[in-house]
Amino acid sequence: MPIALKRSPFSFCAALLFVVPALWITFNVRRWNNREIFQWDTDGYYLYLPATIIHGDLFGLRFLEGIAPNGYQNGYRFGQGAYRVPSTGRYCDKYTMGTAVFALPFFLAAHAWCLVYAPELADGYSPPYHLAVAISSAVWAWLGLLALRRFLLRRVNDTTCAIVLLVTGLGTNLLFYSSYAPGMAHPILFFLCALLIERTASWYVERTMGRAIVIGACIGLAMLTRPTCALFALIPLCWSLGRATWGMLPAYWSHFLAAAAMALLCVSPQVFYWKAATGHFIFYSYGEETFRFLRPHILQGLFGFRKGWFIYTPAAFVALSGLIVLWRGHGPFSTERNYVRMLLCCMVPFIYITFSWESWWYGGGFGSRVMVDVLPLLAWPLAALVQRAFRGGAWARTGLAALLLGCIALNLFQQWQYKRGIIHYEAMTFERWCQVFGRTTAIGLPAFP
Repeated sequence: MPIALKRSPFSFCAALLFVVPALWITFNVRRWNNREIFQWDTDGYYLYLPATIIHGDLFGLRFLEGIAPNGYQNGYRFGQGAYRVPSTGRYCDKYTMGTAVFALPFFLAAHAWCLVYAPELADGYSPPYHLAVAISSAVWAWLGLLALRRFLLRRVNDTTCAIVLLVTGLGTNLLFYSSYAPGMAHPILFFLCALLIERTASWYVERTMGRAIVIGACIGLAMLTRPTCALFALIPLCWSLGRATWGMLPAYWSHFLAAAAMALLCVSPQVFYWKAATGHFIFYSYGEETFRFLRPHILQGLFGFRKGWFIYTPAAFVALSGLIVLWRGHGPFSTERNYVRMLLCCMVPFIYITFSWESWWYGGGFGSRVMVDVLPLLAWPLAALVQRAFRGGAWARTGLAALLLGCIALNLFQQWQYKRGIIHYEAMTFERWCQVFGRTTAIGLPAFP
């Protein structure tokens, strides 16, 4: 049975050790002050807010021509993610609106500040708006870590929880997309996945309607943010696969209906937007971009040096090895083994669909950015591995500590290399990775093709 929450200063400090550096990087790199946040995907995610709230021109986007100036900033045209639909003559944003919904409170704060102190900047694209969206990424990722903390503290001690939060926050590319490259969907999906895990675990302990509704909201908001994250529904559905548990579920049919209704309610704004923009309630907005399900790039996505998840986030591979520890020593339908089954039921189709996308490396960025969405699933396996090392001898504790510290150090150093152009945003190869390993300058390296 899960243990009760207790005083946990170390794990709370570990969460702070993520959000404080993330905010420090955000402020000091000053990409927000150079108006560099709203580019490519980030611009498309954000477009809903200024178009609707400030300019009232969501379907025409005529206001973009007057931004920064004449619609361009650093050679990039704002609104590039939107295109005109011939049948309606209206513009449709390629990206769904979930990321904009989560940025809304921060956007409103920036807009209020501009209206009071600098009305000439109240156009939705001046530096205060860039800063607001950047801060939102750090805050939502931090809240995701706090949700994970709540989940873990019912299962492991405070020290173990603190180690897991540090590795998750500093040993993966979550920090990168929460600081240097903010405004993307991934910190938000990290938060939703973590909260969904925590609420699902709580519902299976004490089944209440309120928890079921929150579960449905997490799934619906994840779909609103990234439609393929409808796979998050597998987390509550596959949480406990024991016969006795499944036999009890018909008694809670009202909870399932409430969760489904809440999920549909969360998705409905996108459906009505598509209807207004395109004439269809369901619309595929990515044009000719598509999935290649018969030709997935799973090995390249996991182990390739272009953007391989395990290459640039080795901590994820270490965490997955904790599944063995979580599985061994428990009964066939124990909570631990059920969690392993659930994780595999979620992770396998997620990886397959993710790396079936024709641009499986997902453009520029550090590492496999889409896999940030499901990092919370690895928290308990990593915690099990840490606890097993604590119960072992000094060699086990020292070895795992060195391995995890090495993962954190390598991750932070490679992100530093990326920021300085030593690691390329999408043209890395094994040969180039070997050339740049440990390098602190790009001087003397051959040019990227």
